[in-house]
Amino acid sequence: MNQAGHVLLYAVAAAVSPLVLVATFEVLRSERPRANGIAFLSGLVLGTCIACGLSLLLGNAMVKRIDSHGTIEAVVTLLLGLVLLVFGLRARHSSPRPETEGSSPASSILAGLGNIRPPAAFSMAALLGLGPKRLVFTFLAMASISEAGIGGAADITLIATYIVIAAALVWVPVGIVVVAGERAAVILEHAQSWLTSHAAALRVWLSLGIGAVLVVDGLVRLFA
Repeated sequence: MNQAGHVLLYAVAAAVSPLVLVATFEVLRSERPRANGIAFLSGLVLGTCIACGLSLLLGNAMVKRIDSHGTIEAVVTLLLGLVLLVFGLRARHSSPRPETEGSSPASSILAGLGNIRPPAAFSMAALLGLGPKRLVFTFLAMASISEAGIGGAADITLIATYIVIAAALVWVPVGIVVVAGERAAVILEHAQSWLTSHAAALRVWLSLGIGAVLVVDGLVRLFA
C-alpha cells in the first residue's frame, strides 16, 4: 500500500465513531439544528486541523531524526490493530449489561446536547477532533505524508482528503440538514433510531474490521 493508501486507511479509521455520529444527530435535533450543526462541523474540522498541524511537526521531526521511522509507524499500526481486535472480540463475547437511561457519562453528555448553543457545539466538536483515537490516527496519517516527501500541492491534497474523510460522519448529516431543512428531521430520526439499536454490533464489527486491516497492513510493512 502506498502512502496515499495509508492516509485513506487512517482517515477511515479516525472517522468511524458511533459516538461522534450519535452526538451529531443529537446536535441536529436541537432547537437550532442548522446553526448548531454548522458550529459542530466547524469545531470538528478545526480540531482535526490542529491535530494535523501538530502531527505534521512531529512527523517531520521523526522522519529527519529517526532512521527507523517507517518501522515505528508499522509497529504502532500493528499494535493499534491488535488493540481493536481484542476490544472487538471481548465486546462480541461479553454479555450485554443493562443500563438505566442516563446512567453513563456518555449518556449524560448526549442528553444535554438537545439544549446546546452554537458556541458550546463548536467547543465540544473541537475537543472531539482532538480525541485520543483521532490524534493517534492523525499522527500516523501525517507521518505517512512526511515520509512520502512529495511536497507542495500533493501534500496539501492528502491533508485535505484526510480531513474531509475523517469528518465525513459529521458533514454528511449537517449537509442534509442545511440542504433539506425541516424535511431532514424524519431522515435523521430514522437514522438515529437505527444507529441506537445497532450501536453495540457496529462497535464490534467496526473494531474487528478496522483492527484486522491494520494488523495485516502493519505485518506487511514490517516484513516487506
